[in-house]
Amino acid sequence: MKIDRAKVYDKYGGHCAYCGVIITIKQMQVDHLWPLCLSYRLPEVNLNRSENLMPSCRKCNNHKHRMQLEMWRSELALQVTRLRKNTQFDRALRFGQVKITECRIVFYFESVIGV
Repeated sequence: MKIDRAKVYDKYGGHCAYCGVIITIKQMQVDHLWPLCLSYRLPEVNLNRSENLMPSCRKCNNHKHRMQLEMWRSELALQVTRLRKNTQFDRALRFGQVKITECRIVFYFESVIGV
């Protein structure tokens, strides 16, 4: 089954479904919300159905890779902890150039559909 890239692109008005950055159809990568590598768990389900296809920027698609959504959300939540070990980030934090906020990771598509 051929994926209709224009249909996937239009799902969130030209935004990456995850971070919300505006992307062109040429920049868009089609991501599988439920990763294809897990198809063995649900052989009867077509993972190329439109509900499972998400418009993604390259950075989000590369970072999400084969992770399920909640696993990726947990991975993203660890970013600040990892950054705090970086000397440059620590310096920027101490001089008030950046601020750490404790917030739940909400993906763009969740804010659009009100999840």
